[in-house]
Amino acid sequence: KWAHHFEQTNDSIQILAWGTVMSRIVHVVGTGTIGEPLIGLLCHLKDQLGIDEVTFNKRSPNLTDRSKVKTLLDRGAKLSTAEDTISGFEKIGIRPSFVTRDAIERSSVVIDCTPSGAGLTNKEEYYQTASGVKGFVAQGSEFGFGKMYARGINDDALIPGKDRYLHVVSCNTH
Repeated sequence: KWAHHFEQTNDSIQILAWGTVMSRIVHVVGTGTIGEPLIGLLCHLKDQLGIDEVTFNKRSPNLTDRSKVKTLLDRGAKLSTAEDTISGFEKIGIRPSFVTRDAIERSSVVIDCTPSGAGLTNKEEYYQTASGVKGFVAQGSEFGFGKMYARGINDDALIPGKDRYLHVVSCNTH
């Protein structure tokens, strides 16, 4: 989107940067135990949180996951996947909105909910080159992803504008 002024939508102001309207897009990677409910929650609270759009990435077009993905789409989220899996999703009646890299690069924040190790791979393959993304967050078992953070425990350790990669520690962090 191109604009020459600030635009206000649903009580949130979209930020103007170099002639481009920057939307508040949250992208969730993974639709498992953490990702699926997070995507649903973000869609449900989108207006209250000031989120313009929720997108999510799913790697495999499993027929057994079709109802889960369709429910997330019905709730307003948009699907991304790798270019080579688009046809697989289309075969099960789901049309992705974006390819993985494009969905990541247009996001404000990326929350990686993939199993242990995949977040580090995603960081290397996608995140480090996505310079427009303000921040990346990975779940508890992703050691080495970024600064370890636990809300209310080490809030003072965060450096705004510098800490782009956060590793959210939890009871699963060993």
